[in-house]
Amino acid sequence: MPLSSVSFQSARVTSPFWAKFQRCVRESTVPSIIKAQKTEGHCDCLTWKKGHQPQPHAFWDSDIYKTTEAACNFLLMHPNEDMLRVVEETVDMIRNAQHPDGYINSFYTVRGLENRWTNLRDLHELYCLGHLYEATVAYETLTKSGRLLEVATKSMHHIDSVFGREEGKKRGYPGHQEIELGLLRLYDMTGDPLALKLAKYFILERGTQDDNGETYFDHEAFARGADPYDGLGSEVKGWFHGPRDYAYNQADRPIREQAEIKGHAVRAMYYYTAVTDLIRVEAASDPDVAECKQALQRLWRNMVDCKMYVTGAIGSYRQNEGFGEAFVLNDLEMEGCYGETCAAFALIMWCQRMLQMELNSEYADVMENCLYNGFLGAISSDGEAFYYQNVLRTKTGQSKDRERWFGVACCPPNVAKLVGSLGSLLYSTDDAEDLVAVHMYVQSEVELTLGGKGVKLSVITEMPWSGEVTIRVEGAARLALRIPDWVQDQGYTCSMEGELKQGYLHITDVLEDTEVRLSLPTPAHRLYAHPKTGKDAVCIRRGPFVYCLEDVDNEAVDIDHIALEDERAPQEGSPVSIATTHDVVPLQVTGRKLARVGVVTGERSRLYGPKAWEYDVESLQLTAIPYFLRANRGGNGAMRVWTPRLKMK
Repeated sequence: MPLSSVSFQSARVTSPFWAKFQRCVRESTVPSIIKAQKTEGHCDCLTWKKGHQPQPHAFWDSDIYKTTEAACNFLLMHPNEDMLRVVEETVDMIRNAQHPDGYINSFYTVRGLENRWTNLRDLHELYCLGHLYEATVAYETLTKSGRLLEVATKSMHHIDSVFGREEGKKRGYPGHQEIELGLLRLYDMTGDPLALKLAKYFILERGTQDDNGETYFDHEAFARGADPYDGLGSEVKGWFHGPRDYAYNQADRPIREQAEIKGHAVRAMYYYTAVTDLIRVEAASDPDVAECKQALQRLWRNMVDCKMYVTGAIGSYRQNEGFGEAFVLNDLEMEGCYGETCAAFALIMWCQRMLQMELNSEYADVMENCLYNGFLGAISSDGEAFYYQNVLRTKTGQSKDRERWFGVACCPPNVAKLVGSLGSLLYSTDDAEDLVAVHMYVQSEVELTLGGKGVKLSVITEMPWSGEVTIRVEGAARLALRIPDWVQDQGYTCSMEGELKQGYLHITDVLEDTEVRLSLPTPAHRLYAHPKTGKDAVCIRRGPFVYCLEDVDNEAVDIDHIALEDERAPQEGSPVSIATTHDVVPLQVTGRKLARVGVVTGERSRLYGPKAWEYDVESLQLTAIPYFLRANRGGNGAMRVWTPRLKMK
């Protein structure tokens, strides 16, 4: 039986660590996004008039929808008249922008409606609608007014009149997946069978080929008068590896046949999240949908085992913002490290859905790792600047500062969406078993209904800095408690007996009005890379955090030219404050600096020569901090997660 997610409205986060981030995003990030969208013209896209500048971009609509969703998420927990007024003004704008037949898209409203639905591969009509549908769920959950649901429903009927396998319809699907996800969220809220029908069509039709081995993207290109086979023609984009590179869109073959994760990382994550949702609601009644589960498990293994950064980030190539070959995971941006923030956001969504499909701690391990490392550091301490990509190393003089805004501004609203809905990642339930699964230990309170009876759980902990956890149960429930992978072989203790199944400790007894104490050791330890990565280096982890070396803490040495001694365990330092984050546990590691940079002969430094690099005989102490806190204190730009290891034996 699939598990049910717990809404973020039901899980009140009380963790000082996370409450600070949520307050910052609510009070600073969302207003700054709205301000930037007004300044840059995004907010005018749906009311654009001839002669106005700038003209709408192909996916500006989606930025408006995502920001509306994020604002509604926060309003559900923290009412605010000013923010609500902005939301209602935006909904008015959306309603006025919809055409009588249900079509809504600012780009083609400006460029000419006669051109709509002619380039699904490269432009974003269906993608934008997916975000409209997600915004609808958030807005209607908040207001229950029906104002945005009316727009979404009318839009769905228009889509149904254009796309499908029926005679006279286009057998197309989006170049950038998202509508599938939005439709399934609408279905969960409304039960409208049309939403399920359309989502299922878009998911299963994707990548199908005719008798000539051609896809819908080929057909629409020919209809535009273009040749998709022409390697020098207009159909080959800079982000493609060549003509007809439909793996970029995960459309080179149907989902059931996919075995290797390829292409644009965000597209892939949105797609596989939607497929997982479809399995949850349709696998029992449709064998074709059920077969998709094996494909998802193959793709998951390929991603986690071969194509994921130690921080949980994904996407190694700037060219396609996506996946490369197995084990090609360089640290430097210029050498291939990308790790887009939106891809981290989307991976976290997929992990959450996989946990609903199967209670396996690996999904929660990846979710937590990506949340605390690949995602969280994308936002500045003041909540108003962001990383688009998240590199694992920057060199001296090449500082990588967060930016206030981007020409392609997809990441800031996604940051706001996730931080606002954090509570939805923490728990799942199985009503038939009276079970509550705890995926991540964040201090919080959650009120649930199990077997028709009310249950309240309170998680009391200082995580992510301390692994001591108390779970208080009011009412009756069974508990499944995740044992994180970072516990390693240190062991854990629990005040109640239980059975370990797929990384979750299932407490044997039904708990009623009692509490469970769980102790999860958080000693710092080393991580090493698979030899196929070519990385003979070490990184440091403590609890859920991956650590990095930054020049600000190590001014006496050039961290571009050091190695860490392989035999000495990292030591915890006294808690410090970095930017607005308190109680940060720094780590002291032992290393040596490079004595011979290049190959020195006489007074000249030569590129090649007969002498090897050498390290100083004397050791030195270096300070490491959690990677998410990088680039918050100035400095000369040097930062690294992986450091060469110096074997002492």
